[in-house]
Amino acid sequence: MSHVTAILTAAGYSSRMGRSKALLPWKETTLIRHQVCSLRRGGCREIVVVLGHRADELYSELVGHDVTLAKNADYETGRISSIKCGIEAASLEADCYVLLGVDQPRHHSVIESLIKSHVATESLITSPRFENKGGHPVIFSSKLRKEILTLDEGDGGLRKVFNEYRDVVNEVRFSDPEILLDLNTMEEYETAVSLYCR
Repeated sequence: MSHVTAILTAAGYSSRMGRSKALLPWKETTLIRHQVCSLRRGGCREIVVVLGHRADELYSELVGHDVTLAKNADYETGRISSIKCGIEAASLEADCYVLLGVDQPRHHSVIESLIKSHVATESLITSPRFENKGGHPVIFSSKLRKEILTLDEGDGGLRKVFNEYRDVVNEVRFSDPEILLDLNTMEEYETAVSLYCR
């Protein structure tokens, strides 16, 4: 059985939202708790949650959940620093990393479908697609661990590694635009709630 590790990034300022995205209500819980539960139900054996801004407040949301907490002291430099922090905190037994932002709510069935396809095809990278648009989470094989850990924001983040292996990316197609959800503003959040939290 594959050792699937999720890296859930929740370290940013949420400046465009105007309040902590991680603590927004989502399906009778908070967004961060929803994401942890969805990743677990989707098949992730290990979940690393990367905190930064307001880390202590978010820590209290995760008490009692079986997660590894990693604090990114460099969260101000961008998301790639949080991904690297999460990978460094993860078990070396990890076969792959499911990379997801706390502001990208996903149903556990989406995660489960991606993991099953990634494992079955033994891919280096698995990416969800909706109408020719790429979404999240993206799964990276741990074979790419060293390459990811050498990245910085100046490289364009994960896009550099993704582009290097674009020809062999395993694309999984979905009929629901949920894989594109990325809640950066209150308007985007309220629209998403109306569509997915009824």
